[in-house]
Amino acid sequence: MISKTDKVNSIIVLYQEDYKVKINKFIASNNFTIVNSDVTKKLQRDVTNTVKECQQIIHKYGRWKYVNLNATSPTIRGLLKVHKEDAPFRPILNWNNAAAYKLDKMLVRKIRAHIPLPYTFNAENTVQLMNDLTDLPYDRNIKFSSLDINIMYSNIPIKEMITILEKLCEMNNIENKTKQDILKMTQIKVDQNYFRFQNTIYVQNEGLTMGAPTSSIFSEIYLQVLENTKIAELLLKLKVEGYFRYVDDIFIM
Repeated sequence: MISKTDKVNSIIVLYQEDYKVKINKFIASNNFTIVNSDVTKKLQRDVTNTVKECQQIIHKYGRWKYVNLNATSPTIRGLLKVHKEDAPFRPILNWNNAAAYKLDKMLVRKIRAHIPLPYTFNAENTVQLMNDLTDLPYDRNIKFSSLDINIMYSNIPIKEMITILEKLCEMNNIENKTKQDILKMTQIKVDQNYFRFQNTIYVQNEGLTMGAPTSSIFSEIYLQVLENTKIAELLLKLKVEGYFRYVDDIFIM
């Protein structure tokens, strides 16, 4: 088979059996549960009922826009990280035809409109990052640390993320009915955390759904709150103690 690679502008030719082995290894090493039947129809009914209930955000004449009438279970595929040793597997879920896909895309727009994020520690692009690094006084003892999150979406704690989302709605003075609609749609989305591989249905028991539109913004919300609380407090402590000298403009939520 021929496949694209992850983060490298190239393609790779590999045996299908080797590809299946990598996917099965990924499934076996993560917290997935096999279910005996496809739950798509039930989840589709849940989406339909949620669309009817969220009257503050969704107008009754526009409900049909957010229901995927021909929904199918999301499927998993993978891109190989050929730039890393042993070419590990990066999972990608095709969520385009999932029951909650249209509703999820709309929820992204609503969250961005109602909950602006500070982006205190974010770099807009590589140029800004290089300029910021260049502005630091040179010191031979300075060390640059790069941290990564392994399979980020599935490691975001759902209950804590929803609690943070509710708190941010209140901080931004969002009307109560609108807040309840946002939380209700969020819960429906995180409940639809499953995928199909080789005619077998797997349920992801923890974390955000891989491939869903809201998973990116939910991860950003959780990480920014973490950065502006725990990490910011740690950096300030390190600066006071003389271990970290260049910490400015920290915003505590």
